[in-house]
Amino acid sequence: MRPFGYLLFLLLCTACQPPAEDTATATSAEAAHLGAVQLAVTGNATAQPHFQEGLLLLHSFEFEDARTAFLQAQAADSLMVMAYWGEAMTHNHPLWRQQDPEAGRAVLAKLAPTPAERQTLAATPLEKAFLGTVEILYQEAGTKQERDQAYANAMAELRAQYPDQQEVAAFYALALLGAVPLGRDEAASEQSARIAQGIIAENPQHPGALHYLIHAYDDPAHAAQALSAANSYAKVAPAAAHALHMPSHIYVSMGMWPEVISSNIASWDASVQRMERQGLDDNARSYHALHWLTYGLTQQGRFAEAEQLMQDFKTYTQNEPDRGARSYMVAMLANYRVETDDWDNPVLSSLAAERADLNILSQATYQFMEGWQAWRNNDAPQLAQVIKAMEKARKNATYQVSDTGTPMCSAAGSSRSLPNQLDIDQAHVLALELQALQAQLAKKPAETERLLKAATELEAQLDYSYGPPRIALPAYELYGRWLLEQDRPAEAAQQFAYSLAKGPGRLAALHGAWQAAVATGQTTRADELAEQLMNQLRLADIAAKNKFLPTSLLSAR
Repeated sequence: MRPFGYLLFLLLCTACQPPAEDTATATSAEAAHLGAVQLAVTGNATAQPHFQEGLLLLHSFEFEDARTAFLQAQAADSLMVMAYWGEAMTHNHPLWRQQDPEAGRAVLAKLAPTPAERQTLAATPLEKAFLGTVEILYQEAGTKQERDQAYANAMAELRAQYPDQQEVAAFYALALLGAVPLGRDEAASEQSARIAQGIIAENPQHPGALHYLIHAYDDPAHAAQALSAANSYAKVAPAAAHALHMPSHIYVSMGMWPEVISSNIASWDASVQRMERQGLDDNARSYHALHWLTYGLTQQGRFAEAEQLMQDFKTYTQNEPDRGARSYMVAMLANYRVETDDWDNPVLSSLAAERADLNILSQATYQFMEGWQAWRNNDAPQLAQVIKAMEKARKNATYQVSDTGTPMCSAAGSSRSLPNQLDIDQAHVLALELQALQAQLAKKPAETERLLKAATELEAQLDYSYGPPRIALPAYELYGRWLLEQDRPAEAAQQFAYSLAKGPGRLAALHGAWQAAVATGQTTRADELAEQLMNQLRLADIAAKNKFLPTSLLSAR
């Protein structure tokens, strides 16, 4: 077991050695529409294009295909050290808070048994330095969070050694984001963004710089600063399904629903083409993109199209869906039902049957749907039973907390079986919402409001929820609806404003805000919201227009 200090010392010492002469840069991977990078590595001509393709795929988080490319490079040149570095890096997913340390260590051991022996095989100072940083990621000392921070520190030192090397800069930008233990760290995000912007100024085709800039500004308060990168990324790397999806992170944060839909159609199609090309099963479909696509359609009131995608999803997952697919079953069904109010669809009733091995948030989300149905049916005993089960599950989950981070993309946050504190807190918000409904059934308005306030206060403390809401019904909206029912529209308006700040352009929040504006006599505000609703619902179904554009609104416009 090697301490952090030894590996960092090894990394910095080797960075001063003279370069070997048998290096080459391959650019043929650009033809595969994955972007462009500039990194000279040691290896024969046959291995070079495989390495370059792997590196480009790595930047777009296409980890499995990147691993395949790095393995092909190793097959062509078994002494290509950077191909082993690349393969090891595919087992570390920093923004998803995932790592397979055993797999990463196995890759390094395949190259040579010890860090010192591996260093002797690297031909250039830069290769030795990159190899030294990955040793830090996979050493046995420390927790994952400590290794992530040590890796980021090492990349900072490497950046100082190689200030003009774009790949060093790109992986440092990523390391800064990956070392943040919880939520958004303003300083780390801004530093990462500046680095990415510097790379883009020199190389607008760099997939990593575009990708990491999007992640650095992936929330409503900062999204506009990454809009240009979002618009470029899918064009730069259209062969990567994840690159086609990533712009929609910015589009969701800005309420740009047509762009959300088109991005995820492209990403979904790319994943299906990959599945067919490689002969993979249905679990290779990008249910992540399908989830975001379905959500985007609901925000335009295109409920029939969203329902068709849900039915298609049921077809795709009939044969042994993996845990990730089943996690999406829960999340998609909850978002679909909340946004469309389609709670009695018999075709969708059998979705997400197997949930025992899913994460606490996935289980709580499904229980929320069960509780909501009980509330709709005025079934107080059933609602109480659901709430009791949620409380027991949440208590059990507190004994299994793995970390406090939240994945910045992918199904990682909900498909992990082990919970983190964010999962537990979001599950708690859902439980508080059901408890408020329980109090409402019992005709206890003061208790109802106390619980709704508790739900909104807890949700306000949590990280921004990327993409479709992980708390399927935002507590602000539930509280806002209740306040409208209590004839307290001014207070309701505040809750809908909070919801729109976290979810710009959310259809239900816009509708609630319009209702509150009308009720308080704010004519100008009501007219503005009405205009936005009508534009957003231009392609909506009749059912959605009836739900969100009542006759009074249509006649007023």
